[in-house]
Amino acid sequence: MMWRDGVALALRGLTGNKLRALLTMLGVVIGVAAVIVLVAIGQGASSLVTSRIETLGTNVVFVTPSAGTFYPVSETTTVARVLPSGDHVVPVMSTGAKISTPDNQSSALIDGTTPKYFALGGLSLASGHFLTTPELEQAQHVAVLGANQAANLFNGMNPVGSSVMILGQQFTVIGVLNAVGQGPGASQDNAIFIPLSVSEFLFSTNQLSELIIQAPSPNIANLSADELTRLYTNALGSANAVSVASEDQVLQTLQATRSTFTDLLAGTAAIALLVGGIGIMNIMLVSVTERTREIGIRQALGATREDVLLQFLIESMVLSLSGGILGAAIGVGLTQLVPVILKTPAIFSPSALVLAFVFSTAVGLIFGLYPAFKASALEPIHALRYDG
Repeated sequence: MMWRDGVALALRGLTGNKLRALLTMLGVVIGVAAVIVLVAIGQGASSLVTSRIETLGTNVVFVTPSAGTFYPVSETTTVARVLPSGDHVVPVMSTGAKISTPDNQSSALIDGTTPKYFALGGLSLASGHFLTTPELEQAQHVAVLGANQAANLFNGMNPVGSSVMILGQQFTVIGVLNAVGQGPGASQDNAIFIPLSVSEFLFSTNQLSELIIQAPSPNIANLSADELTRLYTNALGSANAVSVASEDQVLQTLQATRSTFTDLLAGTAAIALLVGGIGIMNIMLVSVTERTREIGIRQALGATREDVLLQFLIESMVLSLSGGILGAAIGVGLTQLVPVILKTPAIFSPSALVLAFVFSTAVGLIFGLYPAFKASALEPIHALRYDG
């Protein structure tokens, strides 16, 4: 029997019971669509974080104290003294708080920092200006709003010159940042920046949340990270008391994690394909039983065991591939809708599409083998006598 004849017979058999064929394909459809969509979401999320890291630069080091580790503002001077010349040390003191205007209120991450924060990279102003040295030295109650905070509190209006209440204190808005998206940790779009000198009084602490260090190059950043790790390990007796990581190291870790995460998502979606394959095997076994007399007649008319095996194997693969094509179309369509519905990026991956088709082909082949062998093993005389 020619492959073309086998495909024609398979299509005739499937169209004879359209609803059953569609329900049988459903597992494959869901599996293929899930593979494409989940991989797209995983790659989109990883790409967004990676782009934020690369925008900030791989010459940046984050120093973060663990819970219970005393890490005062004076560490800024200590770190600046022990690092190579040219390193740029930026202290950050953070807390979550309710903020309000006469008309709206919101929750925000309040970051007390210095004017050097703006020079780290990745930030730009939509209006107004960032914190200045005189505002820091004079402990002025001024604030710079992230893009989301400006939109939530002032309904899209320019808030520069307006006032916001932070922890019961009034602050004048001096600037608004352009949107930057989600990066490592909390998004800067949801943050409010105030002078470090004010945050010490407002938060009633001199404990830093982190130090951000900008080195002249990625190599020096890695050297600075190693030096600080040794410094705090010797000083505090533990390598875990203070976490030190360069953006270059974070990026490498992220890339390894992204690969694992994407594989995990694809593997999870592949389970649906496995379930779909079981459904195909089940319905093909039913089909063999229902068409026993047809098989006997074909054998009596000269069809070989190989012809019967090929007929049912092709039917199984057509069923699986049809589900794969339908699932791919749905998956690609959902990939376009994810950014609109979930407000998160999704990057279509051609490799995920190829993977989905390979899986769906394999499902049809593997789970169609047993029913096909069972059909081809029927004795013609017994098949012709079958009246079930």
